[in-house]
Amino acid sequence: MEIRTRHWGVVEVEEDRVVDFPEGIPGFPEGRRFALLGEPGGLFLWLQSVDCPEVALPVADPFTLFENYEVPLDPTDVELLSVTSPQEVAVLVVVTVRSDPLQATANLAAPILVNTTRRLGRQKVLADSSYSVRHPLFTTP
Repeated sequence: MEIRTRHWGVVEVEEDRVVDFPEGIPGFPEGRRFALLGEPGGLFLWLQSVDCPEVALPVADPFTLFENYEVPLDPTDVELLSVTSPQEVAVLVVVTVRSDPLQATANLAAPILVNTTRRLGRQKVLADSSYSVRHPLFTTP
């Protein structure tokens, strides 16, 4: 399928790269479908809205970046994402890049969960955690 994007023009996206967010993503009510752009298995990807070309969120695999990061799946996650096995769930975090890339941060307090089999997603808010919405990607000496 072809989608329009603000940054890359019109791009061809395989259907298996499109994720439906039945509840949407907080702050972006205009879209429910997002495509994962970038190299599969790459550290950083883009979560590009299929419905709103202006919306593209840089995301990353938090387990590669943060050694002890944990995201518990609760019954709501399992139900909304139609999870039958924990191996179906991929976790991503939204990255914010500042003018100084060394000041980039990751939102560890609200990870994005994706059922990779059924292509369903949701942003989960970890309300009772010590994770930050602006956790530094890089440590400074």
